[in-house]
Amino acid sequence: MRKMISRRPDAVAGFTLTEMLVTVSLVSILLTLAVPSFNNLILTQNVRTGASDLQTSLIFARSEAIKRASDVNIIPTLGDWRNGWTVQLTDGTVLRNEAPLNNRLGSMSGSTITYQSDGHIPPPVVPGIKVYASGTARVPARCLAIDLSGRPSLLVDSDGNPANGCN
Repeated sequence: MRKMISRRPDAVAGFTLTEMLVTVSLVSILLTLAVPSFNNLILTQNVRTGASDLQTSLIFARSEAIKRASDVNIIPTLGDWRNGWTVQLTDGTVLRNEAPLNNRLGSMSGSTITYQSDGHIPPPVVPGIKVYASGTARVPARCLAIDLSGRPSLLVDSDGNPANGCN
């Protein structure tokens, strides 16, 4: 003999309105807590990427200057590294163009950096190029310093104040 399992016709599968409201409330609270952390994470990555791209271009320009035994210039677009830059020979031959960095980064004004045929930069020493997120001190700045030998080095802001560079 088989047992018959009967379903009640009035039983409905699914969630009640109260259960759904509690779930939506919990998800919204968790998102409210997580979104600011994601913003800082994204800004930190933008700063890292911008500094790394600039350092890579400096290394490339130095290498090309030595390889070609000719001066190589790195020129910021419109006088601001955030707008991108061009690596080119002194005769105007473009070796590399870099796209603008994220617009949430702060302005990084600067002038042309010239690598001589021996890989050095002429004095005076180029002041460090600071890559930072504008409007927040929570994201550590990164600074590119170039010594007289032409080697770029990357420094991280240790005091949490992007206004004073990387101290």
